[in-house]
Amino acid sequence: MDGPNLDDLRQQIDGIDDTLHDLLMRRAELVERIAAAKAAGGLALRPGREAQVIRRLLVRHGGRFPPASMVRLWREIMGAFTFLQCPIRVAICRPADQPGYWDLARDHFGVQIPFTAHETPIQVLAAVRADPNVIGVVPAPAQDEPQPWWPRLMSGDPTTPNIVQKLPFVAMPNSRGRDLTGFVLARLDAEPSGEDRSLIAIEAREEISRSRLAAAIRKAGLQDATALFDVEQGGTYWDLIEIPEFVGDADPRLAALAVALGIDGARVVALGAYAVPPLVR
Repeated sequence: MDGPNLDDLRQQIDGIDDTLHDLLMRRAELVERIAAAKAAGGLALRPGREAQVIRRLLVRHGGRFPPASMVRLWREIMGAFTFLQCPIRVAICRPADQPGYWDLARDHFGVQIPFTAHETPIQVLAAVRADPNVIGVVPAPAQDEPQPWWPRLMSGDPTTPNIVQKLPFVAMPNSRGRDLTGFVLARLDAEPSGEDRSLIAIEAREEISRSRLAAAIRKAGLQDATALFDVEQGGTYWDLIEIPEFVGDADPRLAALAVALGIDGARVVALGAYAVPPLVR
């Protein structure tokens, strides 16, 4: 029996390429119709929805095509179509000694959306506050960092962004950012994806012990924190906790946590949430 004809196989591949290209163009038309139906203004960004799509595709994925490559293709598609709907731009904290944050952002948002580099998270935060079409990428919080950015998200100013995504959602094997972790800041509300973690900040005039904080978290009805960071500046103490569930701004457990702490004037603010990255083998 004769083996497969290479020309026939290549023609089949060409046909698949044409079909993929046709579907992309059709998708672009649908996105334009969606954009036209929406109210003017606002970011065309749906972090929770995007996470649900990627998780669903990973579940149904099969064969030898690498899952990370499939995710990269879809991330490129999502980034390009987001840019079609609004003039989105990304401000990245990319210190000279950590160029990988640029890769981290490009792997997630694609090559079409314009990027600008900044030396510090504070500069990124200022860029996001100055323009509602700018989203920011900053390093994940770390204990004892000299200028933590996250206490500034408690300001209450209407231009203050929320944490809406964690990067990488799926790490790219050859990326300089594969060993880095960052957060995406945007002037929109975080949305649940079905499996999320929330960031909650506490401001007080006295230091809060870990045991006292853990007890207050449980008393407020929140799940136990999976990460804790604290900082003191000028007699004010801030704590950042990560909770393994979605907690929105209007969640009554935030007020319950402030009461459970038993500290006059203590403030508790939800800083946002992110979809838990899937495990990709």
